[in-house]
Order: sequence, then C-alpha cells, then structure tokens
Amino acid sequence: MVHKLNRRRFVSGTAAAAAGAAVGLSAPTILKAASTDSWGDLLGRLEYDGPPPERKKLPITTDVDVCGCYDIRDESLMVGEDRGLGNVFVYVRSRGVQICPELVESAEPQVLLDNSGCIFTPHCLKIWWSKQELYTINTRPIADNVAFSPLGDVPANIILPKCDDPERPTSATWRFGRAQFRPLKIICNYHPWEAAYILPHDNPYVAVSAPDGTFRIPRLPVGELELQFWHERTEYLDIPQWPRGRLTVTIKPGVNELPAVKLTPSLFEI
Repeated sequence: MVHKLNRRRFVSGTAAAAAGAAVGLSAPTILKAASTDSWGDLLGRLEYDGPPPERKKLPITTDVDVCGCYDIRDESLMVGEDRGLGNVFVYVRSRGVQICPELVESAEPQVLLDNSGCIFTPHCLKIWWSKQELYTINTRPIADNVAFSPLGDVPANIILPKCDDPERPTSATWRFGRAQFRPLKIICNYHPWEAAYILPHDNPYVAVSAPDGTFRIPRLPVGELELQFWHERTEYLDIPQWPRGRLTVTIKPGVNELPAVKLTPSLFEI
C-alpha cells in the first residue's frame, strides 16, 4: 500500500517509527530529435582510459540471513567491457533555461527507487523536483531505510517496513521542496553498504551515462548552455577540457554530438 504524506508529516512520522583527451565518438543510438528549429538533442560518450577495474565485494554486516544471499559489489565506479564509464551525471547548469513543452507533457509523475536485492536500484537517478515525486519500495522480509539531506530543504528519513508479500511491496513517496545544484547521497541507516545518488533538478535536462558510457539529453533549447559533469568518486570531473567539470556548448537544431572524452583512472582513485 502506498502512503502519500506531505514532507513535514512524513519526517515526523518516520522519526517516530524509527525512534583525459578527446577521441572519435562511437555512434550511440540516435533517437528522433525535436521537430522544430527551437530544440536540439545532445549526445556524448565518456570513456575510462584504462582496463575496467575489479568491483570489490562489499561486507554484509546486518540482516546477513537475507542480504548475505546476494553478490553485492561496489557500484562507485562502473566501467563496461568497452571501457564506457557509467553513472556520470550530465546536466544543464544554466539558470532559467527554456523548457520544451513536449517534455512537460511527457514527464512521468514518479521516479522509482527500488530496494530489492539489498541495494538501491538504480544507483544514480534524476528527478524534476517540481513535477515529479520519489516513489520508493521494499520487497524484502526486512525493514529498510532511505535517508538523505538536501541543502536548504527538509531532510528525509524514510522507513520502509518489512515486506511479507513481494507482490505487495511496502512503499512511500517523497516530494522535494527545492532544486539542488549537485547530486545528493542516499543512504540506508540499517544497511551501511547501501548507497545511491539523486539529483533533484529544476528542469528535465539531466542525463546519467549508460553502462557503455553514452548519454543523451533531448530537446534542449537552441543556443549557448553550460553543462556540468559529476561523478561520485571525484564529484566535479575537473579535466583540461572541462574546468570544474563545466563545459559551454552551443546547441543547434537537430542532433548535436560531443567528441568522446577519455578520463584518466587517477581521477577516480580513493
């Protein structure tokens, strides 16, 4: 059953319940761009300039009888076999950007965060804060928790009770009160290995790079825009081409392709 609470009631209720160098771009799938001369699609690819690193298995310290059945591995650096770098946020940093009406009409009312498998899925997600709400579910026979602290907004401490029937997950919704200028870390206070990132943005112009490193932002307004590139290991992807992870582009009608960029492994060392 889904419980829809306003943000203040939800917080108090859950608290009580808890007591590189440019190279040629390999062409990604190109979807149809906007039909007018006012909008353009932006495509790109990010490549890890080294062999894909091994993803370490994470220690399971609580609810071992349930979570110990899963092969849970580090998701903080996701590199595909073709060296594509996944889970990079690419978003428009410019203020007051014009929004394509098609995107307003097609925006889904909810963004899903699933807690199945003792990890958050997806690991990186975007949300248009004024148009969409976060919908989070739990299908496991153990309680779960979704917590994050937006800058200048009400912190979330969402308690999801255990689920007795996977066909009827326990669930909750959450609405942000303002946009953020960088992704927020989502944690679970019950399971310390669980982590994800969410960007509540003031427009729909956000992409998260796919496992092959490609990204696409559709129906951008024609003209000059500033982009931000962000990854959880390094935060702003500060390379010579993108000081502080920022890049100014000029969007033209139709499809716009950025040259692929190789990113040195030293950027992501922890």
